Amino acid sequence: MALPKMSVPRYTVELPSTGEILNMRPYLVKEEKVLMIALESNDPVQISEAVRGIIETCYELDSIENLTVFDIEMLFLQLRAKSVGEEMKIQVKCKEEECGHMNPLSINIDDISVYKPKDSNGTIQFEGTNIGVKMRYPTADVIRKINPEKFESVEGIMDLIVDCIESIFDEDNVYNAKNEKRDDLVEFIEGLSSEQFKLIQAFFQDTPSVSYSTVIKCGKCKTDNDIELRGLNSFFS
Repeated sequence: MALPKMSVPRYTVELPSTGEILNMRPYLVKEEKVLMIALESNDPVQISEAVRGIIETCYELDSIENLTVFDIEMLFLQLRAKSVGEEMKIQVKCKEEECGHMNPLSINIDDISVYKPKDSNGTIQFEGTNIGVKMRYPTADVIRKINPEKFESVEGIMDLIVDCIESIFDEDNVYNAKNEKRDDLVEFIEGLSSEQFKLIQAFFQDTPSVSYSTVIKCGKCKTDNDIELRGLNSFFS
């Protein structure tokens, strides 16, 4: 005789990048087990794959590959809230060098937001020219293709930039990156001046991400600590 099955509630969540409404269900014990094993490994790649897998399983999505990184971060946090509870408990280190005490911090997931820079449309106009680029934020597909060890290298940075070019434009035309050869895109980036290249780097340094800030008093030295958490990994500490 077949055992009874538990009913699973359904919820709706807003996709941060587009405002699209998605349907989802809480993750189950079998999925939480995969996540816990990944967290115990302290391996960023394994954790990322576990998060992706849970989102793909629990959300009604056409594809996860085109979601931005901050979409995935917020979708996971909302999923965690409905599966385990709205409160997260982490440890934060006192910023006083002579102290270093680990302090408990409780965070309500509803208080976590997506930080977005003021100028976030990705259009970069190079001063003194009629040429510019339109960049897009990294998607899950782009991040997955690049070996994490390469992110700190020139090669890795170049791969990320080229993969995130949406278009290049001048006074007369807009050149869709999808229609251009990769070598030509690399040549364009390599032909920029140092100042022009810094503008593109700045775009990536200020990308949207889940964010939470507060002030806590250290339980040991009583120093007030300004706490700012950015990115999903910050909430796993």
